Amino acid sequence: MAGILEFAPAIVLLPFLSFLIALGAGRYMPKGGALAGIGATAGSFALAVATFFAVSGGQTYNQTIYTWAEGLDAVDLTFGLLIDPLSAMMLVIVTLIAFLVHVFSLGYMNDEGETGLPRYYAALGLFSASMLGFVVSDNLLMAFMFFELVGLCSYLLIGFWFRQDGPPSAAKKAFLVTRFGDYFFLIGVVAVFATFGSAAFAGPDAFPVLAEEALHGEHSVNTFLGMGEEAWFTVVGLLVLGGVVGKSAQFPLHTWLPDAMEGPTPVSALIHAATMVAAGVYLVARMYGFYALTPTTLAIIALIGGFTALFAATMGVVKKEIKQVLAYSTISQYGYMMLGLGAGGYVAATFHLMTHAFFKALLFLGAGSVIIAMHHNENMWDMGGLKDKMPVTYYAFLSGSLALAGIVPFAGFWSKDEVLYETLIHGLGGSPILLAAYAMGLLAVFFTGFYTFRMVFLTFHGEPRTETARNPHGVRWNVKAPLAVLGVLAATAGFVNMVPVEKLLGIKGIDFLHQFLDGSFSSLNAHHYAEILPYSSSYIGGEATTVAIGAGVSLGLALAGAALAYVLYNVPEPVEHTEKLGSIKTVLYNNYYQDEYQVWIATSVVQPISRVLDKFDQGIVDGVVNGISSVSLFAGSRMKRIQTGVVSNYAALLTLGLTALLLGLGLIGGWFA
Repeated sequence: MAGILEFAPAIVLLPFLSFLIALGAGRYMPKGGALAGIGATAGSFALAVATFFAVSGGQTYNQTIYTWAEGLDAVDLTFGLLIDPLSAMMLVIVTLIAFLVHVFSLGYMNDEGETGLPRYYAALGLFSASMLGFVVSDNLLMAFMFFELVGLCSYLLIGFWFRQDGPPSAAKKAFLVTRFGDYFFLIGVVAVFATFGSAAFAGPDAFPVLAEEALHGEHSVNTFLGMGEEAWFTVVGLLVLGGVVGKSAQFPLHTWLPDAMEGPTPVSALIHAATMVAAGVYLVARMYGFYALTPTTLAIIALIGGFTALFAATMGVVKKEIKQVLAYSTISQYGYMMLGLGAGGYVAATFHLMTHAFFKALLFLGAGSVIIAMHHNENMWDMGGLKDKMPVTYYAFLSGSLALAGIVPFAGFWSKDEVLYETLIHGLGGSPILLAAYAMGLLAVFFTGFYTFRMVFLTFHGEPRTETARNPHGVRWNVKAPLAVLGVLAATAGFVNMVPVEKLLGIKGIDFLHQFLDGSFSSLNAHHYAEILPYSSSYIGGEATTVAIGAGVSLGLALAGAALAYVLYNVPEPVEHTEKLGSIKTVLYNNYYQDEYQVWIATSVVQPISRVLDKFDQGIVDGVVNGISSVSLFAGSRMKRIQTGVVSNYAALLTLGLTALLLGLGLIGGWFA
């Protein structure tokens, strides 16, 4: 392929180069190698933007870069790049957020004379490169490998302050919980190879294409356990989904994400907005042509997403630390993305993935600015009155908050409402599961509006509640500039896909993202999903009426939640009204006791079963093997005694053996006679 797309590998290689520079020479460089990371991610961003425009013009890139192994039962293991509209959009998102996080880190990590900066910037570069490699992977095995590398980098960065007690524990928890999900993902990768002989995402041998041909064409594929093809595809899809649930922090593997706030705040922004947590949702979108073939899998995805959106939102309403509120917000918002994917809203879900990246990175970096000002105190009840002292941070944070709450015309309104709209119309088409998921997603809107503006009012409004809030630490340009960029995007990014306006007013050309994502490979475009999606659409009094009712109800709930927060917390001296919830607050504050429940499962269920299996393994399995070897060793130890090396002994033994043989033959002959 000619043109800019030939330079696509450099998008991944530049951050990897910054990793090598910071790791090898960071200690000798200013600010620990930060400038190398900034330059590398800026270069990657420039190439990603050029790639995006090239893809918008109709170019694509799908090429094998390296063959790892070939001829393994007619299966080739390769590394290759797939650049299409979905990956091009994601490349822009990841590189932009990574660049802004690197810039912000100049102000955050150097604020208190931080040590270990070469290690920090090296891990940040590797993290960026790993996610970019995952985005451009052209097959499931390559995606799995970068998926695991993303997990390793998150472990290194969450535990960056390893001399403290909290970060190492949080890093181990993140690593182990996500590894549990990735175990199923790995089995799913093997199942894809065993079923289709290929794990390619695109091209004539792409496994989504082979799966569709197996269901609707004359070809068949290998299935297992006596299942039909559709049932087996559901099993394979759910296995891969295990990794998605872990990485994207969906119920029940969400518990690692709030603890991950122990890492540096810029790392939290990168994890939540564009790397670790985004990886799972992106994977479902990437192989959506396969998932769309199995309605059972889609229904499960939607149900998990809808429940997680509501479940996490309820916990956000009682948290005291600003980053904890944002952590549960992330879990909830990725639930919306999963809801959209499960409801057939592929474009809606990827749209929300894009807008969320901007406003959630903004909110975390805004929280980082507040934390700098508060001398690293994260408790919102110790803040207040920061609005006038930090105007850039406040107005940028407000833009992100309005987007998160889904207030029109900010970005989150357009993407979240499209997710809910897709869920509603496909639910009305005959799926009670989707209607239940829609109801949970809709209810979560109210809680989102409430906890978002509770956070805003407690942090920035009212009177300062501590001496630190009265005299906050100043922040520099490298903190303010990323906030300004993201603040603009949080306000305007939604305009690229104003589907409600297009549906209501019939204005064409304002649903750019739908048009853009249609320009992919034939096996991956949005029209293809619409053709094979097993749901039909229905409307309440027509399409325009359905759009108006859905958007109106959602916006009304968001405003109601924000209004309640305004009444309770936009006062000079707010009080903790959540105390009125009594035992409910205790349950919510302790996260429904999910950590305790998982520990109980590990200690009271898994561990006893493991002990029984261990005894069976050592006593029966190993016992039989060891018994056979003991008999063999005993016989050998006795037989070796006759191997003396003395010729006369050997002659005597030969004579005795011959005599015994003759006597034996004689006895046998006499018996037969």
